[in-house]
Amino acid sequence: MNDKLSTIQRIFRDVLDEPDLDVDESFSMQDHEDWDSVATVQIVLAIEESFGKRLSTDEVAEISSVADILRLF
Repeated sequence: MNDKLSTIQRIFRDVLDEPDLDVDESFSMQDHEDWDSVATVQIVLAIEESFGKRLSTDEVAEISSVADILRLF
């Protein structure tokens, strides 16, 4: 697992309150019932802070999987 995906996994574990959660590029909103629009905002804010990059509202609206997040960051 690369550093970027490791950081994303840590954030998902924290936001979704599931310490043993494993995520990969294929992990999507359909894979976890607690990944909703509110969780997406929390995830994006944490990732923006970690990577030092801000996303536009349109970019955030496109996110439905870890692959989308990796593409944007």
